[in-house]
Amino acid sequence: MAFIMTSFYSRLYLVVMLNASVFIASAQTPESSSPSTLQLGIGTAGMGTGDYVLLKAQVEYGRLFKRHLSTGTRLALAGGNRENIATVYNSQRPGGNGVNVPYALSYQTANLEQEFYIYPFGNDKEIRFFAGGGGYVGYSTRYGAPANHLNFTTNEATLDLDHEEGWHAGYMFSINLDLALGSEQNWRVGGKASFQNDTFANSLASLQFNVGRRF
Repeated sequence: MAFIMTSFYSRLYLVVMLNASVFIASAQTPESSSPSTLQLGIGTAGMGTGDYVLLKAQVEYGRLFKRHLSTGTRLALAGGNRENIATVYNSQRPGGNGVNVPYALSYQTANLEQEFYIYPFGNDKEIRFFAGGGGYVGYSTRYGAPANHLNFTTNEATLDLDHEEGWHAGYMFSINLDLALGSEQNWRVGGKASFQNDTFANSLASLQFNVGRRF
């Protein structure tokens, strides 16, 4: 009887140790042992309804939390301009001929962005698909088309560029795809398609190429 009990406990101990070994091995996969990533991205962004295209660049620090969840914190810069011509009319002479005025549409912004990513198929894959959503704060300057503005106090009309500048906040969401490279799969390259909109009602639709490394 003692021999049977000893054999039983020996087998139980062996099963427990085997399961513990499997658990430790799975916990030490490259993805989970290196949960942090530093990533650089560059691409283009369409301003508004596609009025003009901006250059957008960013640096992101990402960290894995669970098999289906990670987060990314980044600094993003975007800017660009496009020459255009607007026809301006004299508000004091209704029906008169307009004057063609050249101007430059322009937009520059610096944003601190935070996204949370969901991996429907897991983030421990060689090829990963994931969706993100979050918010951002930043400072931007935008110049638009010239227009006549009437001062109701003095009843004087002036020709000014549409202009806004200041702090803003907004929301964003994205779709992402990346691929692991190298024998240890520490490098990842991929793409990002995102949309964002802020409190100035300025929206950007972006396409980017990203390269990152786990550490």
